[in-house]
Amino acid sequence: MAILQLRQRTDVSGEQIPPVPLKLEVTFLGEDNPKPSVTPPAQPQAAKPKPEPKPEPKPKSKPKPETGKKAAVKEKLPDLGEIERLIKSQSVKPVSKSVKSKPGQQTVQSVSSSMVMPQGGKSSVRDNFPVSDIHNPSPEYPEMAIFLGYQGNAIVRIKVSAQGLSKGVEILRSSGHKILDESTIKALRKWRFTPGKQGNAPMAGSVIISVFYVLYEKKAD
Repeated sequence: MAILQLRQRTDVSGEQIPPVPLKLEVTFLGEDNPKPSVTPPAQPQAAKPKPEPKPEPKPKSKPKPETGKKAAVKEKLPDLGEIERLIKSQSVKPVSKSVKSKPGQQTVQSVSSSMVMPQGGKSSVRDNFPVSDIHNPSPEYPEMAIFLGYQGNAIVRIKVSAQGLSKGVEILRSSGHKILDESTIKALRKWRFTPGKQGNAPMAGSVIISVFYVLYEKKAD
């Protein structure tokens, strides 16, 4: 019996017991699967910047009256229609004239300047109106303008200081040719005047000058 029991024990110990399989379950979390109940720790939220206050609209201020140089820009210009009427009615005073002629040329160049006299008013106003000095040179007739046959009539306004100096030349109506306008400005900028007076005190003013550039055929002998 003892031998039989020992043999049985030996047979049992010699048998191999199969291993028990390990069961591993894996669950994939997706949109359809429930999310884990564990809630991740809340992260501190950054403080949102406060919106900057909008600047209040400034009350519109009334435009200040212009003074000095800016006010001079809005100075009322003379009526060109009235000036042209005065020129045609001979309401002008000749102040310079230049006629040039060279032997062999078929044309004569004439440049004449006249002051447009103010209309009406008291005689003292007309007497005190700045009058050009007779020694002021006449504008030159540019040779290129003669060659190209340019003619024209430029109307300009000269601002005159209380000392009788030309303080600025302004083209009111162009002669139609830049070269003639430039010749006019160049000469009139050098002119001197007898300034007008208010009582016995000299005063600043302005004069209007009409300058004609004329080409005409030389008469046959």
